[in-house]
Amino acid sequence: MSEQKPRIVVAVDFSPTSDRALEEAVRLARRLGAELHAVHAYGLAVAALPEGAVMTGPAKAAELAAEAHERLAEREARYPDVTWVRHVVAGVPAEEVVRIAEELGADYIVVGTHGRTGLSHLLFGSVAEQIVRQATVPVVTVRGSKKD
Repeated sequence: MSEQKPRIVVAVDFSPTSDRALEEAVRLARRLGAELHAVHAYGLAVAALPEGAVMTGPAKAAELAAEAHERLAEREARYPDVTWVRHVVAGVPAEEVVRIAEELGADYIVVGTHGRTGLSHLLFGSVAEQIVRQATVPVVTVRGSKKD
């Protein structure tokens, strides 16, 4: 009976901070001989009109998903020695990362954090903070540089 490889979920939003988190996730995957699950969750735009809300159509959703797969493939090509699985889903990023980690029985989640405080933290919130609060597995947070 063979043992299952450890699984690491990394949240990817294509920002410089996310790329730093991805680099750390790759280092960890190499050290543990783990499978890397790169998760990109995209939101669907909703326009508020007087008659109600209008959501992005299926064509736009397919375009967003295809672009995300392409951008993940570019990152995957940088690390050919690591086993990758791509997850591109529509939804709230923190919720989707935690959901996928739970479904996979992941050993770790890696996520970048911008380290915002004050008003910008209040306005933008923190996906990393939400993941840390909701996750049932250890979360490695990777801080971006001051200019990210």
